[in-house]
Amino acid sequence: MATRLKTDQRVLNVLIYAGAGVTPECLRQCTESLKRLVGCKYAVSHITASTLKTEPWQSTCALLVFPGGADLPFCRDLNGPGNRVIADYVRNGGAYLGFCAGGYYGSGQCWFQLDDPSQDVKGPRELAFFPGTCGGPAFKGFQYHCEMGAKAAKLSVRKEAFTGGQAPPDVFRSYYNGGGVFLNAEAMESDGVEILAEYADHIDFPSGKTQAAVVFCKVGQGKAILTGPHPEFSGTSLKSQPDIPGYDKLVEEVTADESARLEFLAACLSKMGLSLSPKAAWDDIPRLTTMLNIYCQGGHLESLLNRLTGRSYAVITDGSIWLEDKYGSDMFHLEWTTDGSWSTNYEPRKSDKVTWRLNVGSKVAGQGDDESGTEFDHDIYYASLEDFRMLESNRGFSTWKQALQVGTQGPWCPTLSWGNHLMYGDTVTSTNTLLSSNPQLLSKLESGFTFTATRQVAGRGRGNNVWVSPAGCLIMSTVINHSANVIASRPLGFFNYLAAIAIVEAIKGYDHEDDIYQKLDVKIKWPNDIYVRDPSKPNEPAYVKVGGILANCSYSAPNYQVVLGIGLNTNNAQPTTSLDALLKWTASVLQGDKPPPPPFHIERLVARIVTCLEILYDHFLRKGFSDEVEALYYKHWLHTNQIVTLEDEDGVKARVLGITKDQGLLVAEEVMEDGIELNSWKGTGTMFQLQSDENGFDYWKGLIKRKV
Repeated sequence: MATRLKTDQRVLNVLIYAGAGVTPECLRQCTESLKRLVGCKYAVSHITASTLKTEPWQSTCALLVFPGGADLPFCRDLNGPGNRVIADYVRNGGAYLGFCAGGYYGSGQCWFQLDDPSQDVKGPRELAFFPGTCGGPAFKGFQYHCEMGAKAAKLSVRKEAFTGGQAPPDVFRSYYNGGGVFLNAEAMESDGVEILAEYADHIDFPSGKTQAAVVFCKVGQGKAILTGPHPEFSGTSLKSQPDIPGYDKLVEEVTADESARLEFLAACLSKMGLSLSPKAAWDDIPRLTTMLNIYCQGGHLESLLNRLTGRSYAVITDGSIWLEDKYGSDMFHLEWTTDGSWSTNYEPRKSDKVTWRLNVGSKVAGQGDDESGTEFDHDIYYASLEDFRMLESNRGFSTWKQALQVGTQGPWCPTLSWGNHLMYGDTVTSTNTLLSSNPQLLSKLESGFTFTATRQVAGRGRGNNVWVSPAGCLIMSTVINHSANVIASRPLGFFNYLAAIAIVEAIKGYDHEDDIYQKLDVKIKWPNDIYVRDPSKPNEPAYVKVGGILANCSYSAPNYQVVLGIGLNTNNAQPTTSLDALLKWTASVLQGDKPPPPPFHIERLVARIVTCLEILYDHFLRKGFSDEVEALYYKHWLHTNQIVTLEDEDGVKARVLGITKDQGLLVAEEVMEDGIELNSWKGTGTMFQLQSDENGFDYWKGLIKRKV
């Protein structure tokens, strides 16, 4: 009988609709505010109409958000199938938040500009979370694509509607531009409607006994909050409008109530069941630190500078060296010294590209002070790199390396050099994107060049996924130059598997003097996820995701440049759990009252992953995906004998057998119930081979489907 481990599917995504009708400014303000309030707990990302209608986003979505703009395009793209998906999601326990146009769209009727035949909109709306009519504009003067009708609307909050969660303010001023009022909302309490805030000033649209500006609606098992004003707009982010009388005062009033605005929006999110980021993080808006430090160990500085400053790439202007990638997304200003001083001839160049300052210097572990003020300790990194290289050079020490030596003649250990060049930035867009989107820079980097950061503001996962990257998350991307001459026998499809093994073995081999690390329960989910035993559920064998791998590839003769991106929840307990939490729990179970080991050092873990990855890649070049590597992979993966449903094969049931050794395809055999024992299956002999970049694996549902 097939057995199956339980994995914990958590709602990790806040999805913001970014289809036609949403204005860029509304999308930006909405995204920034939600990242401030819940970005430490959820991945805040965008979703299109096509994705909303066709992909299975519902099971991991904590909140679906519709920003401001115009709701007629929403109707055009989503009426029918799209709205049925949204309504089913909410009624089955989901949450919907509609700002302004999203508020009109979530109501039963939309009445807009009825006294202006050139702009009037009147008609039913399919979602109807608020069962009545949203009419507007609440205040006269609205003009499309203009701030002329904008104002700082004073809102009176019904604090009694918020109990047990974040406390809202009594009153505050919110940015407003064209939003509606929810008619006769006070009469719909029996329909699950609560008024959360009212317009405190007299409005121009008749609305009944109240002037409901924000309403909460109970919808089946789910919830919806609809707004007329824009509590997601920050006054500090509003752009100056010198041609509009009184706009400066609007900005001043909204900005003065910034804290109250955030408290109200947080209270709304809390009422819908979302967990909030720590309050200290609300004002900690991530800003790119455009200084990147490249550390070069020992005598490796000169070789890197020679590659970076080649004539085909570098541009010298007024004594400054610029790395200007005509095919890339960014611009780099190169500065370096050996005495720790800074280049003084930096002048920003006019460009629509992000400019990064590259400070390149020679760093030797244990020598000199780090004056960069970064949160990454290069001394720990390089000391750990040397430590692991020394250990791996001692044949027989590492049990996992011993496994790779089966069948070889005599001692085997490659000359380890990966990780000598390390680039670091405190806060970056994405380590993977920054390398992958600048192909000329990438082509100058040697195998093993590693880029790490403390925070990412646009971390990426597979497909349309976003990787949440708060402080405490290990973030790294390593470059591998893979020769085109070996691509046929050493396909790129195996790189995810090599990286997954490297991560698991690095965690287990973090400290060779303490065997508690070897006992950490870490697993691989095909094709590119890392799972661990969930320490919050000690009484059941549940697993939860803590890491992911993203491989991007480009070509510059004679090599394929692979950027292998890795994200791993290390010290951060949110949004799922962390290696630190697993370590502490494992130690408490196995060692009792003995003090737990210290938390993971991200610098040391990066060094360990790099050395493991280099050894595995060297073995892969020599022997391919050998029996030894295959055994290591299966030792850690979750899927042995798992019964799955192949959606694109008419829903047939199949048993996962493994992966092919030539192309890395997932192999599954069709099965049928044998009719003798309950939940017992027998193979039919029909085999399926599935490619990782074409198929998604929903482990929780045992479902493999073609990605859209």
